[in-house]
Amino acid sequence: MYRLENVSKRYGDFLVLKDISFSLPQKGLVAIKGRSGSGKSTLLNLMSLMEKPTEGKLFYKGVDTSTLKEKDKDSFRSFECAFVYQHFNLEEDLSVVQNVELPLELRDEKKQEIARKSRMLLEKFGLFAHKNKKVKVLSGGEKQRVALCRSIIIQPKVLFADEPTGALDKRNERIVMDALKELSKEILVVLVSHNERIISKYADHIIELSDGKIVSEPISFEEEAEGLTIRKKKTNYGFLSSFLSHNYKGNKIKNLLALASGALGYAVLLLALGFYSGSKEKIEEERSSSLLYTVANVSKKTIYAIEGSPLSLSRTLRPEKKEIKEAFKGFDVVIGNDYSYFLPVYNAYECNGFPKDPVAFCPINDLSLKDREKDFLVEGKTPVGESMSFALVNEEFEKNLGEKALGKIISINSKTNVSDGDVSDEVTLSFDFQVIGVVHEFPFLNIPRVYYSYPALSKEMVRTKLPNISKEKGESISVASFVNEAPPSSEYSSYSYLAFFKEKEMRMIEEKGMKIGELTLSSDPLTINQSFIALTEAFSGCLMPFMVIEVLGVAFILGSLSYSSFMERRKQAAILTALGGSQKDRSFIYEGEGFLNAFFSSLIALLLSYPLERLLSSCLESQTGMASLIKIPYFSYLGLPFLPVVGVILLSLMVALVSSALPLSFASKRPLTEELRDE
Repeated sequence: MYRLENVSKRYGDFLVLKDISFSLPQKGLVAIKGRSGSGKSTLLNLMSLMEKPTEGKLFYKGVDTSTLKEKDKDSFRSFECAFVYQHFNLEEDLSVVQNVELPLELRDEKKQEIARKSRMLLEKFGLFAHKNKKVKVLSGGEKQRVALCRSIIIQPKVLFADEPTGALDKRNERIVMDALKELSKEILVVLVSHNERIISKYADHIIELSDGKIVSEPISFEEEAEGLTIRKKKTNYGFLSSFLSHNYKGNKIKNLLALASGALGYAVLLLALGFYSGSKEKIEEERSSSLLYTVANVSKKTIYAIEGSPLSLSRTLRPEKKEIKEAFKGFDVVIGNDYSYFLPVYNAYECNGFPKDPVAFCPINDLSLKDREKDFLVEGKTPVGESMSFALVNEEFEKNLGEKALGKIISINSKTNVSDGDVSDEVTLSFDFQVIGVVHEFPFLNIPRVYYSYPALSKEMVRTKLPNISKEKGESISVASFVNEAPPSSEYSSYSYLAFFKEKEMRMIEEKGMKIGELTLSSDPLTINQSFIALTEAFSGCLMPFMVIEVLGVAFILGSLSYSSFMERRKQAAILTALGGSQKDRSFIYEGEGFLNAFFSSLIALLLSYPLERLLSSCLESQTGMASLIKIPYFSYLGLPFLPVVGVILLSLMVALVSSALPLSFASKRPLTEELRDE
């Protein structure tokens, strides 16, 4: 049945077996004896195809075993050979019947047939009454009988017995050896022992090893013309799943740690995506949420480089009206003078007669807000007509005021001096605005603002005369005409014109970068928008390396736990291998723990992310005034339904695949047979 030709086995520089040659019959009890360390167990591992010879050839039923594929070797151990060990190598936490049925479950035999065979053997060896007991509560003799049942239930052609009586008393020793002797009448039993009494009593043939060499008379049998039929071994995923579940439950602490770390890590990934998506959506939603969004100062800037210096100088001038008209040809835009020299943007004011600190007073073209696409009003109403008697205020103004603003009278007074040559005039402007509406605006970096009618201001500027300058010029000069005729570099021109656009046109201009030809447009809301976009992009950019580190951290934890769990169960893996379990079976069981942790942690992360999203959004809202800055797009992203949900589950499984497979591959480089050695 077996033929070994000059077989040697080396571990590194250590030669364990050297030039071993013999042949064995199809049945009988062959004893291999020798002192501990002489290579007896290594020889069994070679014959069971658990290991490969370093040199030489090993034939089984005339087949050169070096030509067999790994799956063929797994099938060989599943159908052709079986083991009985000195220290039993049973699954201590499984029941007697589960241990006995294990090799048949691994090769996916029918349940009824498995139950029939196990019952027959358990009754034969007096173990049926103990079938549901866990193996760890049995005596040594009972355990060895369980191991014997497990080995012969597959009806092997070869039974390897590695010191099977070394841990037994005389009575159980006799029971086991009598059973092996009886089996040897039908199959080949290869017994490893250093017990001379047992060998002399039971062995039909003896091979003695010393320092890795055969020192006894060589034994040789003619090979019979019986070929090796490789039977296909099916994968029993149901059994492997139950085995995986058993292991998973037995490793609660580590798996809870893996679940917690994975759930937290993937929840953070979802929150990062939620911030990116939510802030982007918020920018799109709020970018035009300011009454000043459609208002821009149009100026002309000239940059002067300083030779030999990285610095430069800039000069701002008011452009010619014809330049503006040419630049905005095709736009529905209203161009007007900037009167901020005479009515500064920031002014102290009185509210119902009480003095208050300065706030921003801003002109808009249509105080009725009919030209805007969204509804800004949160309280009150918008005025009808053009008048300097009414105003709108934003929520920031009301917060700054500390009380309801609706119906309050806001009074401002402004005095400025203008001159033309040696002639000067004092311009006094005084207005009383009644607050008739409160509006909501994009809260990021917003300030208290009062909005009044620009057309009404323009009419006031036309009505407001400059008597001394008019007398000098010999014609009626108003503030409006004076500003209109002011040189581009004059402070009275405020160095710019005001442009009032339609909302869609302002969006187009904003996307082009607030520059048309040589003209530059500036606006507080647009500057704030750009600042917010830059801030969120910077934060999102910082999240990318953080997310990579987060994923690597989760992978490291899962990998460490998988490695640790596998190392604790190396003996279990070795037993499964000896029983015919394939690499695929072992991967399913031991990498499966990582996959279960990944899958469950991703589900927990999905459940956990929603309350965290609400909590963090609430915190950000209290700081920025903006709701839903974090908005995880669970149901759709990039046009794909449930992409984040599916994505985080797939990502977790990919991380589990890599983090479990790599350390297990590394751990598997050490031969599993080390765990089964009794020497």
